[in-house]
Amino acid sequence: MIVEVPPAQADRTGYTREERVGRPPSLHFWRVKRRRDLVAESRGAGPAVVLLHGQPGSARDWGLVAGDLARDHRVIVPDRLGYGLTGGPAGGFAANANAVARLLGSLGVAEAVVVGHSWAGGVAIELSLDYPGSVTGLVLVCSVAPGDPPGATDRLLAVPLVGTALAATALSTAGGVLSWGPTRAFADWRMRGRSEEQLAELARSWRRHATWTSFAVEQRALVHELSAMAPRLAHISAPTVVLGGSMDRVVPAAAAHRLAGAIPEARLEMVPGGGHLLPQLQPGAVASAIRRLAGRT
Repeated sequence: MIVEVPPAQADRTGYTREERVGRPPSLHFWRVKRRRDLVAESRGAGPAVVLLHGQPGSARDWGLVAGDLARDHRVIVPDRLGYGLTGGPAGGFAANANAVARLLGSLGVAEAVVVGHSWAGGVAIELSLDYPGSVTGLVLVCSVAPGDPPGATDRLLAVPLVGTALAATALSTAGGVLSWGPTRAFADWRMRGRSEEQLAELARSWRRHATWTSFAVEQRALVHELSAMAPRLAHISAPTVVLGGSMDRVVPAAAAHRLAGAIPEARLEMVPGGGHLLPQLQPGAVASAIRRLAGRT
């Protein structure tokens, strides 16, 4: 069952005012009333595009890209398992892909271009392999690359208890720094499209236990699940664009080259000077890449 939740009624359905800060009133919120399903924003009309945020994150990470694409597409932006309005327990790549597939079915969307940023690139890949009929195209933005061995830091963050403790320390410290006025002002200048209130909420979310736990769960999936996708990349049939940033320090350009080489007929596009946060800092380049792929499909 799908319930359309106008923002004015959100307090009666479990959304808090704080969680809705910065959400335009024209957006519709969809909650599928089943366990481990997603809350998503849907806007615009036309061919469907699904935008999947990274780790940690929320649907708000796609604000500028979604606003651009909504001029000629139906844009669906969920909070993934464990994050934002969806909350609940986090999951690995397969669990996230299953949740996205259920969301599309519940919304009556038969097929869509699926876009995954960073960790969620693995979700988009899994979705294209497990539900090929639902994915008309893939855009992998600064995506993790199946087959690339995890680094020492990733392996450490995947250790039970230890990883959660490290994630708690790092994220809560980052949230504290972002809570400081001058830091938030600088971030507001760098991360265009996020209001002061949204940045304050981002800082609060990084300091929450649920965020640390979700991050740690996904780190374990990164170390233990991602490599199993590597032999399956050759079976991806959807037209694919691998979009990387030339200055990305989280997922290096070399990883983007390897990923594009492993997927049949994938096209590699690099954003000169782009870092890891392409959806926030260079949204025009991301939206253009998605439109070019959507035109091909």
